Amino acid sequence: MNYLLLLLLLTLFSHTTQEQQNPLVNTRWEYTVAEDCISYITFKADGTYENYNCEMNYPYSGKYEIKKNTITLIEIDLLSNVPSVNEENNYKTGIIRRNKFVNNGKSLQYISWENYDHENNKWSGDIIFPPNEIFYIKVTQ
Repeated sequence: MNYLLLLLLLTLFSHTTQEQQNPLVNTRWEYTVAEDCISYITFKADGTYENYNCEMNYPYSGKYEIKKNTITLIEIDLLSNVPSVNEENNYKTGIIRRNKFVNNGKSLQYISWENYDHENNKWSGDIIFPPNEIFYIKVTQ
């Protein structure tokens, strides 16, 4: 019985400590594109995220990294709409792009994005800087 109580306390402590170290865990951020179109990003405790694009009606996902107040989203998605040759009905996935944001506490300012070059196994070097009007507002804690 004491073992189960100790395990429960350690689990709760670990979860609380993780949230304190990473203020993005379990938060949702929204960007209003138009009246009936809201894109959002949600951050999960396991270091992954979901970025729903309302214009394309498509959820992107991947892993995220935090360095000081800069958040980098490493997007992982389909590399092709064609199943891989070796495995029937399996689609190959991989790194597609990285998006960078500055966390201002109550908003995420979109600062750049860059595609991944799979032929050369490196970032393309063609960095796109979106308009300053693109930012996400924190809607959940």
